[in-house]
Amino acid sequence: MNIAILKLAAASALLSAASGAMAGANSGIIHFVGSIVEPPCSTSSVERGQINIHCEQRSAFDVTFQRIGADAGLSKTTVTLTRDGKPLGDKEASAYRMALQGNAQLGLSVKNAAADADTRPVIMTISYL
Repeated sequence: MNIAILKLAAASALLSAASGAMAGANSGIIHFVGSIVEPPCSTSSVERGQINIHCEQRSAFDVTFQRIGADAGLSKTTVTLTRDGKPLGDKEASAYRMALQGNAQLGLSVKNAAADADTRPVIMTISYL
């Protein structure tokens, strides 16, 4: 009978030591390397050169556009970026930096001086900073 009691006492001691080791694993230092990536803004309803953007918190981003096609460098085509219907700047530019919070609408319009001229596509890119 003494052997059974000794075995039970040894098992209890081992279980107690294992529980103590696991409790010690709840403390320490964790080193994190990398980044948590989540877009700060959401976009919806892209139609006819307009894109709706919603940012919960104030967010900064770059908006760039690039003309595509053979006549991309010709001055007869004018590209205008608008924010909430208002043109951004009085000169054509290919990049803008802005920040917003809440709702906004960005628009990109392409106009050509000649009525029969081919207006090639324009690519708009939004990059979060």
